[in-house]
Parts: sequence; C-alpha cells; structure tokens
Amino acid sequence: MEHENISFRFIGQVISTTFYQFFALFGFILLFGVILYLISRSTRNAFRNSDHSKLDIYLTGWVGTPVHETGHAFFCLLFGHRIIEIKLFCPNSLDGTLGYVNHSYNPNSIYQRIGFFFIGAGPILFGSGVLYALLYACLPNYIEITGMISTTGLTDAGIADWLKNTGSLLTFGMKLIFNVFAIKNLGALSFWIFLYLSFCISSHMQLSPSDLKSMWLGLLTILILLLVVNLATMFLGFNITHTILKVSHLIGSFLGIFILAIFLSLINFLTTYTILSVFYYKKYKRLLSIL
Repeated sequence: MEHENISFRFIGQVISTTFYQFFALFGFILLFGVILYLISRSTRNAFRNSDHSKLDIYLTGWVGTPVHETGHAFFCLLFGHRIIEIKLFCPNSLDGTLGYVNHSYNPNSIYQRIGFFFIGAGPILFGSGVLYALLYACLPNYIEITGMISTTGLTDAGIADWLKNTGSLLTFGMKLIFNVFAIKNLGALSFWIFLYLSFCISSHMQLSPSDLKSMWLGLLTILILLLVVNLATMFLGFNITHTILKVSHLIGSFLGIFILAIFLSLINFLTTYTILSVFYYKKYKRLLSIL
C-alpha cells in the first residue's frame, strides 16, 4: 500500500509539473490571445449591431486579415506543413470568414504535429513581429519605446506571477501607450500611418475559436512530450523545470509587444464604439450593444 501511495504521489507530481511547465512556456500566448479575441469580438459586434459589418471588413480587414493569414502560413512552412490553398483576403458573406489557409501534414511526424499549436497561434506571434517592425519604421522615438518593450521588468515572472500582478501590467501598458502618443510623434505623418496599420493588425491578430480548436493536436503533443520527459528525468532524480523557466524568461521578451497590441486593440474598440454609438443613438434613440 505504501509503495502504491508513493507511486501515485510521483505520478501526480509529474503531471502537475508538466502542466506548470507548459503554462510557463506558452500560457502567455493563450492568455493574451484570448484577451485580444474578446476585444476584437466586441469591436466586430459593435459594427454588426450598428448595421456596418461591411465597413468593419474594409476599414481594417483588408490589412489585418492578410497579416493574420500570413501568420498561419509562416508557421505552416516552418513546421513542414504543405499549404494546399491560401486566401489572404477573401470575404465570405455565408460563413463570415475573411481569409483562410488550408494545409496538410504527416501524422507520423511529431514535429509537424507540434506545429499545429504554433500554426494556430501564428496570427498573434507573426502580428507581434509586424507591430514591432512598424515601431522601428514609423515612430520618431522608436528607440525609447523598443527599449521599454525589451526591458519590461516583468520578463522574469511566470504566467502565474503576471496574473497576480495585473496592476504592474496595466501600469506598464499605460506608460507604453503614453510614449507611443508622445508629442513629437503626433506631428509626424509616419505616426498616423503606424496608428492606422497597428489598429488594423492588432484587431485581427487574436486567437479565434477556430484557431484555438486547430491548436489542440499540437497542444496535446507538447503535453505528452513534456510528460514523457518529466517521467524519465524525475524518475532519475532531477527536474527540468529550472531549464524550462529559463526558456520562458526568454519568451517573456514578447510580453511588452503583446501588451502594446492589447492596448492598441482596446483604443481601437473604444474609438470605434464611441463613433458608432453616436450615430446609432441619433437614429434609434438607444444604446449600441456589443453582445
């Protein structure tokens, strides 16, 4: 009985360690992806409920959707998936899709199965890279802003610590936005180009329900791989969590640009909702719903 209890405790420790490691590595992608989705869905609903769905598509979708789909396609190629068909911007009024990437893979390849996770997360990862490039290309004070992004002071924290320190994330986000909207930026045409393009990209780089669904095979494969590795290493008496956390700290350098994307998406939503609400109230004498 004692041996059975030890075995159960060992298995339980392996499982809990595996999930902790996974969320330390990838939890921020899922968290910020879902937050971006909720903000973007509210923006979409505001356009739809005000009878301006087409305006939404052609105001931001013509830029944001190609970046979104290119994110999927980029990771398809990176993980060896074969792209069968790609439409960067092809609005479909029947199912509401704006673009798509159809791809195939070798089910016997662990690497290609892991790829599903990153292909699904492609829009937020690739979109963040595009936003970062736009900072360099368009903002006069890009050195100051990119410096803030690369030294958030929060990259040494895991996903659980971020959730506990929401105030620190909000404070950092506000400081970042104030620097983006600095006086010397407002007088530059390139800033307004950046602002429009960033609104387009950030409002379409979210993890949609279909993206999350497509990530499950990759997520499951990663979890099983981590589980097997932990089972072997912990049985031999050592734990790889410290190494995993070191990697997660490197990945945490993306945190700053993700926070920027969320704040830009939120500003886009508030601006859009305010403008649409004024016209909607004048016409219908009631508040515009985002549900």
